[in-house]
Amino acid sequence: MLERQLVAGFVLAAVTVFGCKDPSHSQVPATTDPATTDPDPDQPAADPLVPVHLSFDDAPRMDDPGTPLRDAAELNRLNDELIAVLQDHGANASVFYNCDRLVPGERTIEAWDAAGMTVGNHTASHVNLAEVGLEAWLDDVRRCDLVLRERLSAPPTWLRYPYLSEGHTPELRDGAREALAAMGYANAHVTAATTEWLLAFAYRYAKQAGDTKTQAALVEAYRAHMLGAVEAARELARFEVERETAQVVLFHVNELAVDHLATVLDDYEAAGYTFVGIEEAMADPVFTREDRYVGGGGISWLARIHDPEQPRPPYWFGQEEGRLTEAFGHLLNPNAYASE
Repeated sequence: MLERQLVAGFVLAAVTVFGCKDPSHSQVPATTDPATTDPDPDQPAADPLVPVHLSFDDAPRMDDPGTPLRDAAELNRLNDELIAVLQDHGANASVFYNCDRLVPGERTIEAWDAAGMTVGNHTASHVNLAEVGLEAWLDDVRRCDLVLRERLSAPPTWLRYPYLSEGHTPELRDGAREALAAMGYANAHVTAATTEWLLAFAYRYAKQAGDTKTQAALVEAYRAHMLGAVEAARELARFEVERETAQVVLFHVNELAVDHLATVLDDYEAAGYTFVGIEEAMADPVFTREDRYVGGGGISWLARIHDPEQPRPPYWFGQEEGRLTEAFGHLLNPNAYASE
C-alpha cells in the first residue's frame, strides 16, 4: 500500500516536472493513446516517458594507475568541457569525488557546484568497503567529507560506494548504512551499471598513440554500451517491479566522456529519455524497496532488490562486462603501443 502511494506521488511529480499528460505512461509501456478510440495500426506506439539521471564517478579524473597524473590545468579543462556538454543538453548531473585525487590549483569542485550540478562523496581514496572493513572505510569517507564541506556552497548529502560494493555481510552493509545516515548522507544508487571505464582506458591509450581506427571502434562501442545499459535496466525494472522506473546511469569523468558524451546524450534524447536531477530520480519509490543482496560484488539497485529465492533472467551487466573485456581487454595495457 505504501509503495502504491509513493508511486502515485512520483507519477504526479512526473506530470509536473516532465510534462507527461497521462500518468499511466510513467508506470507501464503504452500500447495506445487512451484518448484515441481508433489508433492507426501503422504508427508505432510511443515509449513511456523515462526519467534518466546522469551520474559521474571518480572525479576529478579517472586515470589508469599506469598513466601519468594530470596537472591542475588539464583537470580544470576536462571538467569544464564535460560540464559544458551537460549544460548544452539541459542535464542536471551528479558527480562523485575521490578527494585524494585533487591536486593543488584545480577548481573542479567549485566549477561543478557553480554549474548547479550535485557534488557527492566517493571516499577519499576509492576504497572497497568489503576489503578494508567499516572503520577504515568510514575514515576515508570522513576525509573526503571534510574537503567537500570546505569547498562546496552547501554540505554534501549524497554518497556513491566505490565499486558499488556495500559490504559482503549484513552487519557490514547495515553498519555502513547507519553510519552514513548519521553523517547526513543518502546512498546514490545506480540502476544502469556500466563498464564504460574499460572503454575509457583503452580510448586514452589509443588517442595518445594516434590510433584513429581503434578510437572509432571504441566510440561506437561506447555509444552502444551506454544505450544498451539503459535499455537493459528498463527491462530489469519491468521484471522486478512491473513498471518503468527512473534510471540512474553510471558514467566516469574521463576523456572518452569529454570527447563523445554529447553523442551519447543525443542517442538518449532520440530514444525519448528525459534528463532529471538526482533528487527527482531518487524520489521514485523503487528506491524504498528492501535491499535483499548480501555480497561484495557491485551490482545495480534493481538487482539488489531481487528476491534471491525467485528465478531471475541473466544479468545483462555482467554479461556485457565479459563481452567488452573479451573485445577490448587487450588494449588496457598502457604499453601496448610502446613498440610501434
